[in-house]
Amino acid sequence: MTDLWHQLPEATRTALVERGTASWREVYDGVATHNKDWRPLRPPIMAVSTYQSLTDISAIVARLILAACLRRATTAGELRRALGMPVGYIDLLDEDLPLTEDLLGGVRADLLLSGGTPYVVEANIDSALGGAHDSDGVAQRFLGAYAGEPVLDELGLTAPASAVDARYEAVRSALRLSGDDRLAMVFTTAGTYPGSQDGLAMIKLLEPFSERGRELGLDMRVYPVEWLTLDDAGRLCVDDGPIDAVLRMFVPQGIKPSDGLDALGTAVSTGSVRMFTATASWLLASKTILAWLWSDLYELDPADAEVVRQHVPRTAILSADLRQRVLADQHEWVLKPNGSYGGVGVVVGPEVDEATWANAVDEALSEGGYIVQQHIDVDRLTMQFMHLETEETREADVPFCVAPYLFAGIPAGAYLRFTVPGAGPVVNVGQGALTSGLLLMP
Repeated sequence: MTDLWHQLPEATRTALVERGTASWREVYDGVATHNKDWRPLRPPIMAVSTYQSLTDISAIVARLILAACLRRATTAGELRRALGMPVGYIDLLDEDLPLTEDLLGGVRADLLLSGGTPYVVEANIDSALGGAHDSDGVAQRFLGAYAGEPVLDELGLTAPASAVDARYEAVRSALRLSGDDRLAMVFTTAGTYPGSQDGLAMIKLLEPFSERGRELGLDMRVYPVEWLTLDDAGRLCVDDGPIDAVLRMFVPQGIKPSDGLDALGTAVSTGSVRMFTATASWLLASKTILAWLWSDLYELDPADAEVVRQHVPRTAILSADLRQRVLADQHEWVLKPNGSYGGVGVVVGPEVDEATWANAVDEALSEGGYIVQQHIDVDRLTMQFMHLETEETREADVPFCVAPYLFAGIPAGAYLRFTVPGAGPVVNVGQGALTSGLLLMP
C-alpha cells in the first residue's frame, strides 16, 4: 500500500482527522489552487521504504530518457528535430547546446499506481517544477498541527527532505554561485499558476521562498520575466539592480513574447547571466521519449529494460498504421499530445464514448505530435475533505498522483495531487485537483 491510512489504528485515524479539521485553514493558507470547493484534512502517509523505491524508479527512468535522446542526437537542435518540433517551439533554445547530464538538474516524474505497482506516465524534466514550495509547506504545517497529540507523536512522522532546499543547492552547484552573486527566481505573469497574473502579489506571496534562499546564503529575490530589463552594460536587471544568475521557473514553451523575455534571452546568449536550467531541459519532457524507451527495449541493459516493462506504461507514437488498433482497443489507451503539459489535450479512452474517441484520434492524426499510452487502472486514495461552503466532512476514494522531486539527482520532497469527490479521472491542478505534501513513517 502506498498510503498507510487503512493500516493505522482507528484512534490514530480519528486524531489525524480531528487535528486536520481544526487546522486546515492554516495549513492551506497561501497554497495556490484553482479549487474553490474542497480542502483535504490530512496529507498522505507513506513508508520511508516506499518513498525510496519511488525516487529510485524516477532516477532510473530519467537516466534512460537522456540515454534514449543521446542515441538520436548530440545537441539540443538535433534533439528538437528528432522530436519533430518546429523552430521556436521551445523558447530561448540554444540549438548547439550539447546534451549532458546537466539537463537532468530538475526531475519530477508523475507516478500512478495500479495494484501497488508505480508507473511513470510522464517525466517533467526542467527547472520549472511547480509545487515544491506548496508541498514542502503543507507537509511541515500538518506536522506542526499534530505535535503534542500522543497517538500521533507515537507514529514518528517526518517530512521528506525539503524540495525547496534541494533545488537551491542544485542551483548553487550548477551555477557555481558565490555569496556575492545576485540570484533571481524568474516567473511569468502569463502562466496558469493561480494568482500569477498579478506580479506584485506573487512577489509578496513568494517572499518566504526568497527568505529561505537568503537563509541558505544566497542573495535571493523573485521577479516576473516580463519586467526584466537590460542596463547600458548589457546586464540583466530586476527592480533592485543587475543580477548574476536566474532560477528559471517558467515552462519555456509558448511564453507570450515580451521585452523582458528578449532581455533574458540576450543576457543568457551573451553570458552576462547564468540560468538554471537551460531551456533544452524541457525537450527531455516530451512524451515521445517514453515511446522511444519502448522501441529501444532490446538495446537496453536487461535490468533497465525490466524497469521500462514494469514501470513505464506501453507508449507508442500515434501513426496512421496504429489507427485501427487504437480504435478497436479504445479501453486500453490514453491519447496525449507529446509536448503539452497540465493535462491539456489528454483523452482517456475508457472514459469517453466511441464517437468521441474516434474523433479525438483522427484529429490527433491530422495535427500530428501525439502518443498513445497504455491506460492504467489506478489505485484509489482514501481521503477526507472539508467542503468550504457547507463545512461538511466527506470521505472519498479518489485517483491520485505521486511526484517525487530529484534535483541534481538528489531525492527531496514529493508533490501529491488527488481529485475531489465527484470529479473526473484526470489528476490535474488546472482541472480542480488538490495538492498536498507527503509525510513519512518509519
